[in-house]
Amino acid sequence: MSTTKNVFLIIIFSVLFFLISFSQISVTPLSVEKYVRPGETITETFYILPGNTTQQVSIALFQLVQDFSGNFNYEEVDPDSFLYSSWIQYDNLVTVPAGTTTATEVKINIPMNAPFGTYNFILMFTPRVETSGQLGIIIRYAIRLTIHVEGITITQIRIDDLEVVPNEERRPTVVTSILNDSSFDLIVSIEAVLRDQKGKIIERFPLKTQYMERNNLSAQRILKGNKVMFYGTPKYLLSPGDYKLNLFVNYSDRQKVFTFNITVPAEGFSFAPLEELALVLDQNEFSFTLYPGAVKSFVVGFQNLSNKNVTVKIGAKDFPGLDKKYSLISWLTSRSTETMVVYPQRPARAIMSISVPKDAQEGGYYGKIVLNVYDELENLLTQKEVNIELIIGKVEYDVELVSTNYEVVEGIGIFSAVVKNIGSGYLIPKGSLSIINSKGVSIGVYDLVPSSEEWVVPEKEVLLLGEVPDLDISQDYSYILTIYNKENKLKTFEGTFFNSK
Repeated sequence: MSTTKNVFLIIIFSVLFFLISFSQISVTPLSVEKYVRPGETITETFYILPGNTTQQVSIALFQLVQDFSGNFNYEEVDPDSFLYSSWIQYDNLVTVPAGTTTATEVKINIPMNAPFGTYNFILMFTPRVETSGQLGIIIRYAIRLTIHVEGITITQIRIDDLEVVPNEERRPTVVTSILNDSSFDLIVSIEAVLRDQKGKIIERFPLKTQYMERNNLSAQRILKGNKVMFYGTPKYLLSPGDYKLNLFVNYSDRQKVFTFNITVPAEGFSFAPLEELALVLDQNEFSFTLYPGAVKSFVVGFQNLSNKNVTVKIGAKDFPGLDKKYSLISWLTSRSTETMVVYPQRPARAIMSISVPKDAQEGGYYGKIVLNVYDELENLLTQKEVNIELIIGKVEYDVELVSTNYEVVEGIGIFSAVVKNIGSGYLIPKGSLSIINSKGVSIGVYDLVPSSEEWVVPEKEVLLLGEVPDLDISQDYSYILTIYNKENKLKTFEGTFFNSK
């Protein structure tokens, strides 16, 4: 997993001499992964980049551990009790002169009788400083060395238990624990398929660990011999009863399928309401690239997952506040009946068509298909929207920073930024905020997320928000704000902090 392969950076606050960030070292590379054979010896060189003073850097052996939620941590080991500590040789103390990059070698000797499998070593690089009653920061670098001793082995994955429990909203949630009963670390992902008793698929949904959720990952590294809990909440589990559940467990280019019969009782659970089940979209956005004079037909699919008949009325509207020059509503027509009855547990579809005028100008054009859903008494149950984008030629992606604000709410710093889409294509923006103190040192990088998940169409503004430290802004702090569209960098802005109060 990419997160565990990258930097393991531990920031530890302690009472120190007045050494601040300038005196800190850094280390490269931050991780090493090798595939070796029994009897092989490998040597890796690590480079310690100096601070502004000569420092002693201690190196200690730690062990990589994992908890039941998939999170990783480190434990210092006793070389006399750590079974594989004799494999690794390194300098316990390295002198790093100011202004000089210092190399230190680490040697790993793989015994001829080494069992096949994965071995994780953590070398903790820690600058030694003298303390005196002031607060400072030591940055310790946890460098991971992962050694895979290759050979014939059996890769095994096991599910120890599976149950359905209520989550915080009392919705039925599937919880299972996966045991890596192998000699090697495994990268694991799980997709669940929920079926009724006749075998008809109700829904597919992923199972994730707490670590995956927090780091927005699609897979989880499970250390050999470890057990990790996965969970997932189906959206369309309609009612209590008996169901079938297939778990497709993917690991090391293999897949294993586990099948369970589950019973969801009525007591203790809350189930999806009629308003949520009456219409479920197959897809809630479309994007097309066409040319002037082109005609494009497409299908909007949906399902009625409730146990009652519903009536669906199909219409269209613009994005709120969208300039008419970016609107495609006048080009959009329905080739299906605009009112239809959808029976319980049945799919339906609306066939739509876009006719582009021959004199249409280059750029992005936008609109929404609206589906209003009514019960048998003609009461509005829900409204669903489908976003449509049409691109002619090229579109430009650009943003403008309208305003920023910093304030402290109940001891938590909140930084907000209003950005405006000044390009011709829609954006899904997010921000990365680096806060810099008066000495020019970054004290951290923080994520800013949009206040709404709606597309930000041309000429529209969006508020980005993020939690940051509680700063004493009587001192000088500045920021570097980088705006991204999805994962693509758009523009960087610089400024200074101020408090709205």
